[in-house]
Amino acid sequence: MKRILAASLMTFSAIAAHAQYQQINVTVFGMDCAPCAHAIHVSMKGIPGVNTVDVDLNTGLVAIKLIPENSAAMRQFNEAIEKNGFTHKDAQVIVRGQLSGSPSAPFLEVVGTKDRYALAPLAAGADLSSLLGKTVVVDGVVPQSARGKVSDTLRYKTVTEAK
Repeated sequence: MKRILAASLMTFSAIAAHAQYQQINVTVFGMDCAPCAHAIHVSMKGIPGVNTVDVDLNTGLVAIKLIPENSAAMRQFNEAIEKNGFTHKDAQVIVRGQLSGSPSAPFLEVVGTKDRYALAPLAAGADLSSLLGKTVVVDGVVPQSARGKVSDTLRYKTVTEAK
């Protein structure tokens, strides 16, 4: 009985600690007509874990909200844009992950994906040493990358311990 209880608690802990993208706002260059916007909307909605997609044709902004416990990777969003013949710009993200590395070279590992980012501050850097080894929520920007690639850097605005 104790083994079953311990196994259940470990499973629950693993689920509770699962990390993921929560929101992605990306500007799509070259999207200038309603059929283009519709193609991006359909492509994004086809990614498992996507809850809502709002496409603003005037600004080119695509706002994506994801369901909790998803395992969508940034590569999937970039590919959805590229396969429709467009270019993705910087992406504003809110993402949960495990903070690792060292105070001078922190990394964010997005559990459930192969996404791993070197963290760099957008402004004067905060001391992240107290958050190393913890699950955190990062609000930041994944810079534009070459076609078929995902940036390995995430420039953060804020890093807070996940609740």
